[in-house]
Amino acid sequence: MASLIVRIREMMTAHAHHRLDDVENPDVMAQQMLRDLSEDIHSAQRALVTAMGAEKSLEKSRNQFLAEAADWERKAESLLRAGNEATARGAIERAVAARARAEEQAQPLDTARRSVARLREQVEQLRAEWEKARQRAAQINANQAASEAMGLAGRGADHYTRAMDRAHRLDQLSRKSARFESEVEAASELLGEQTRFEREADAAEQASAVDAAMAALKARLAPGPASSPAA
Repeated sequence: MASLIVRIREMMTAHAHHRLDDVENPDVMAQQMLRDLSEDIHSAQRALVTAMGAEKSLEKSRNQFLAEAADWERKAESLLRAGNEATARGAIERAVAARARAEEQAQPLDTARRSVARLREQVEQLRAEWEKARQRAAQINANQAASEAMGLAGRGADHYTRAMDRAHRLDQLSRKSARFESEVEAASELLGEQTRFEREADAAEQASAVDAAMAALKARLAPGPASSPAA
């Protein structure tokens, strides 16, 4: 029972795949894949733009902190030369804090740069794949067009074969009809000869009857011995 169920399931699966193969149009599916791949490229490009924006923002922020640190260091140096060590120390503290903030941006900035590099590479790979896919889709389209043309040619050849078979059959019927016509003509000629023979026979019979009637008439009209003149 289990084996029967498995076989039925396999048969239904195979039938479903066969129906899907019949429905699936390679050219339509290829064009849809191109559209999907194009959407993937656009999504990757949007991600790249976002990553590049984050990179620029982090780099700008880090540069600002470094510039701020450098500015406080210059101020501290001027104050220290002026003998104002306490104020110079405060400026140094701010410079150190700014550099610390700049260093805090270093790791995120490095991560953003790696992300940008990776996304840029992915976009380039996707573009290359899209070009390959476009060429494959064009080849699929050409192959399908050729296949459809061959199918049309095959169907045309089938129509031609059937038409030639019909023409050959008509030719056979025509020859058979010609034989019938010859037989009819021969029968007509034979019938005509028979009719002519019958007419000739009837005419001969009629002539014989006429000859007999004429002989009888002559016999009646001929003078007999009693009517001969006396000596």
